[in-house]
Amino acid sequence: MSEKPLNIAFVWNQHQPYYKDTVKNEYIMPWVRLHGCKNYYQMVAILREYPTIRATFNLTPALIEQIEDYLEGEAVDYYMLVMKPARALSSREKSFLLQHYFDIHWDRVVALYPRYQQLLNKQGRKREPVSLEGVIDKFSTQDYLDLQVWFNLVWIDLEIREKDLFLRGLQEKGSGFTEEDKTTLLAKQWNILQKIIPEHRELQENRQIEIITTPYYHPILPLLIDSNSALRANPDMPLPKQFAYPQDAREQTEKAIQQYEKYFGFKPYGVWPPEQAVSPETITQLVEQGFRWTISDEEILSKSLGLDIHRDEFGHVTNPEVLYQPYRVNINGSEISMIFRDHYLSDKIGFSYHHMSVQHAVDDLQHRLHKIRENLHNSPGNYLVTISLDGENAWEWYPGDRKDFLHQLYRRLSDDQLLNTVTVNTYLEDNPPSQKLNYLFTGSWVHHSLARWIGTRNKNVMWDYLTKTRKDFQKRVDAGEKPEIIQKARESLFMAEGSDFPWWVDSTSYYLAAPFEALFRKHLMNVYKVLGMEVPEYLKRPVLEAPQEEREWKHDPLAGPTAMA
Repeated sequence: MSEKPLNIAFVWNQHQPYYKDTVKNEYIMPWVRLHGCKNYYQMVAILREYPTIRATFNLTPALIEQIEDYLEGEAVDYYMLVMKPARALSSREKSFLLQHYFDIHWDRVVALYPRYQQLLNKQGRKREPVSLEGVIDKFSTQDYLDLQVWFNLVWIDLEIREKDLFLRGLQEKGSGFTEEDKTTLLAKQWNILQKIIPEHRELQENRQIEIITTPYYHPILPLLIDSNSALRANPDMPLPKQFAYPQDAREQTEKAIQQYEKYFGFKPYGVWPPEQAVSPETITQLVEQGFRWTISDEEILSKSLGLDIHRDEFGHVTNPEVLYQPYRVNINGSEISMIFRDHYLSDKIGFSYHHMSVQHAVDDLQHRLHKIRENLHNSPGNYLVTISLDGENAWEWYPGDRKDFLHQLYRRLSDDQLLNTVTVNTYLEDNPPSQKLNYLFTGSWVHHSLARWIGTRNKNVMWDYLTKTRKDFQKRVDAGEKPEIIQKARESLFMAEGSDFPWWVDSTSYYLAAPFEALFRKHLMNVYKVLGMEVPEYLKRPVLEAPQEEREWKHDPLAGPTAMA
């Protein structure tokens, strides 16, 4: 049996939707700030302890812009607006605190800290927006202050808390926090945010990581180029009127390249198509823009080859030489290297391993990687296993967040001479693809289709609104409107093209989806306002139908804590 090591590419996708209400200059959600403190810094910083481990990180432009917005003092999110002195909180602000300052995993996090758990029990363990009028007065000023501190404290990475004397002291103190404690805590958050981009830059300069980019506001490229391309995977899908603006896809990607050069000093080698959604037309654009490589899912590879990727009853791939190598995708003469992630292994980390003990989970992954290597021992070449997923969402389900799992995984891989982690571009430089694909299936990582973003009543209405706004915008472009006005309006239009708005609409409860739908319409309204045009009435009405209790309460999903009903 060959003792040749197996190459492994971890590709972590670091992304947050663009949460800014550009009219109010406020962020409707705090997840850039909070995930920045809990995930985005430590996900890369942990690699300093394992110098032989290589990884690839996609830092989306919208995420970078929002981080910088916080650091420049331009960003304030609704969750920050209630961080004023506890004695000065209004009833509406107290209601917001009680509703939202338990927005973290209750069993994995809140339950670990007796005082935080006590506050949750006192709140009544209510998740959905309901009137908390009878609860507000049960909380003392000190209760509200302790709640302010606990929420922001647990949204800082566990390792950082353990190593920082002040943060560890807050945890040990548990209650009776002071306003000075709260002020220092927020300063700690800012200190972590300041390190995110420099830490990535330094590790890339040291060649331990590779940083890639994605089109600016995270649009689904095949749908921007031609929304009818969704029919290729789902021929019977009901679609809205055609949206076909390949120039928007191109400009969003060019804008991302420009931002990358600003922060990292050269053009990116790789590009992460949002949601790994690709099409032949997408590849043509990416080649024109100079990218060397891109990534999608194993199901896209299977559909492109017209060949099943077989797995046995244990989940091991029985034709591994198909999946575990890069391909040269050739679309009408436009060629790019492409890797395809192992969907099964990526989902193991994303959705399954948190059910196991850390040791059992790491044992399982290491065993599976060795099984792949063994199954390839008669195949010539240096094969590549690609494991890729979001760099933040999975960890809140793990006991102790990602700390124990990643440390043990990276420690094991560092000591394993037969498993070799690589950055993607370095691997491709040494191992250019030997196989070609002259056809690429149109779809994403979600069931090899685009149905997650189009094809339902609510999603199609949103696409119709986007199409109408895009056409009205183009009329003003053609009429010779001032370039500075066109540029400002285009920015709001591009924000509305982001994938996160249709993703959430039919995927979760009204309470969670409504802010995204409302912000989508807000971006479109801003296009008209910037152009000096009357805002269409339909944009002022929600696409989503609120539940009866929401209609009675008349809750505005974009109102924020200073306007809560």
